[in-house]
Amino acid sequence: MTFRLDRVFASPWLVAGGCLLGISCTGTLGSQGDGSQGDGSKDDPEQGAAVAPDRMPLHHMTASEYNNTVAHLLGTRLRPADGFPAFGAKGFDANVNALSNLSQVLVQGYYDAAKTLAEDAFSNEAQRAAILVCDPAEGAGDGCAREIIERFGLRAFRRPLEAAEVDRYAAQYAHALATLEMSPVEAVQHVVRTLLTSPNFLLRIEVGPDSERSPGALSGHEIASRLSYLLWSSMPDEALFDAAEGDELATEDELRRQVDRMLADPKSAAFFQNFFGQWLGTRTLPSHNADATRFPVWNDEVKGAMLDQVNAYFASFTTGGRPWSEFLTAPHPESRLLEPIYANDPEGVREGFLTLPAFLTLSSRADRTSPTSRAKTILEQFFCVPLGPPANVDIPELGAAGGDEGPIENVRQELEKHRASPDCASCHDVLDPIGLSLEIFDPIGAYRTAYPNGDPIDATGVYEGVAFEDISGLLPVLVEAARQEKCPTEQLFSYAVRRRPSGGDRARIEEITARWGSGTIADLVKEVVTSEAFRLRAKDEAR
Repeated sequence: MTFRLDRVFASPWLVAGGCLLGISCTGTLGSQGDGSQGDGSKDDPEQGAAVAPDRMPLHHMTASEYNNTVAHLLGTRLRPADGFPAFGAKGFDANVNALSNLSQVLVQGYYDAAKTLAEDAFSNEAQRAAILVCDPAEGAGDGCAREIIERFGLRAFRRPLEAAEVDRYAAQYAHALATLEMSPVEAVQHVVRTLLTSPNFLLRIEVGPDSERSPGALSGHEIASRLSYLLWSSMPDEALFDAAEGDELATEDELRRQVDRMLADPKSAAFFQNFFGQWLGTRTLPSHNADATRFPVWNDEVKGAMLDQVNAYFASFTTGGRPWSEFLTAPHPESRLLEPIYANDPEGVREGFLTLPAFLTLSSRADRTSPTSRAKTILEQFFCVPLGPPANVDIPELGAAGGDEGPIENVRQELEKHRASPDCASCHDVLDPIGLSLEIFDPIGAYRTAYPNGDPIDATGVYEGVAFEDISGLLPVLVEAARQEKCPTEQLFSYAVRRRPSGGDRARIEEITARWGSGTIADLVKEVVTSEAFRLRAKDEAR
């Protein structure tokens, strides 16, 4: 079965926007990123909404996936998706439903990008030669054009084209020659542009035939695509296509081997940037700003160094062999540009993810720290603990409780005013001990002993019955809590299958976590990709 929307994309192309917005297809159509349906009602997560719990929702490529895919497909340096309209998302942006976010502006962006990319590819000799595997001007008939269509189409659609699809694009090639009076090469460029506007290129669609080895399994090309967009945020390479063609990806040993190979490839940088970057928030660092008048060391170079350092930290737990059990205690990668931030550190004060400048900066405001934000980030993102304000309570901004104007200097004193309110105390009693333990680090992560007004820093607290002086005393409590957590598994599972875990997934996540045993993230990837949820089609789809 093939997803057939190429016709509405071809002429007139922009009609596709309205068509796609009203279509039903494989996946959770009409679902919003927050779990609500188009009519405002909420999913029942235990029921898996309107789709089988094993199913991967239909979605279009994200901006980073689009840019990476066209780079590897065409060899281009253009980044057209940087100009596509952004859409809001909770959690992983790849979880956002494809069609509910397909606006006319985005459709027009796809059309313009396809035109520009095709022109760029055919204006560059090396890029053009990679597409023109034969000379369409030589010989009679359209044999060469069909060969080009089949080879390019395989890579663009991440699967072999069906005979009817080849016929349709060959007819378009003939039309370009006869009616549009294009040369053979121009006609091929015209077909390439159309392929780049097909839903089969723009959307990740899983409706292909079952693997020959296992009737309930995804096809080899579908598995190859899942692997490549998980680890590279891009299309499969030739080795993956070959493995898919030979149905080799049906075995656990081959999947594990491919994970090792793909993580060793420089393209796996996308995994650190997109998976970790969305889960733990570091992908937003380039847009974060700090007050350079208060923190003169802050500049774009330092910000870039923070991002490089945290990605290197992630890599040490993925390809570097460091077990996840050390995520809150491991040493930091060295960085010359960050030396001024580390310059005043006492011995033993800084270790693990929570004291990285990237985390401390992102969980602060531009002009001051935010203990509540730091604690909320730790609990929600690292421990997967859902938090929300009490119902029907208007939470005032920090500083408003005392009515004072001007910048907040002593954050701890302001938080004590919040805790004085019974409505606010319930949350602050949980959040403040964790957040205040990090007050020894300023809004860009540098160690300090006093606030700007001269007040001494007080980072003491009591959490879970344990008294501590600062974050170094709280870390053992957090480390112990992390040993029992399934959060890394839940996050990677969701990122890999592009949906939130539903009721039917809970047992799988437990099993994956138990087998993983807090090893490396590479080990966790292998456990996820060899699980049934990653490899098998939903039961109601098995043929």
